[in-house]
Amino acid sequence: MIELLVVIAIIGLLASIVLVSLNSARTKARDAQRTANIRQVQTALEMYYDDNGRYVSSTGETLDDALTAPLVPTYMSKIPVDPSGGDRAYGYFNNMNPAPYYAIYIPYETKTACYVCGGSVCRDGAGWWGVNICQ
Repeated sequence: MIELLVVIAIIGLLASIVLVSLNSARTKARDAQRTANIRQVQTALEMYYDDNGRYVSSTGETLDDALTAPLVPTYMSKIPVDPSGGDRAYGYFNNMNPAPYYAIYIPYETKTACYVCGGSVCRDGAGWWGVNICQ
């Protein structure tokens, strides 16, 4: 009987280790999906820029609020939402009209939240608005 209890305890311990590893893999997969989502948005923004000579103007909104009207359905079928179910939101920022740049906020889970930047003011190490630029 004691041997059976020991075996059950060992199986329970191994199962908990596997579940923790699986959760870590899920978190990394959501971060990879965030990166892929934003790359699609960046491509759509560049196509918008090619057609209009400027980026979408915004005063600091969620990605969905700022970009649905100008980009859907011409440049994208829909604006991506965060893969974690909506408790984190992508942000879209610029403060000029016409907008010569854009910044998109990405709320990662496994690394520091950061911004991707596009347009005339973006360069390696650009942190001109005082926030982390994604590497």
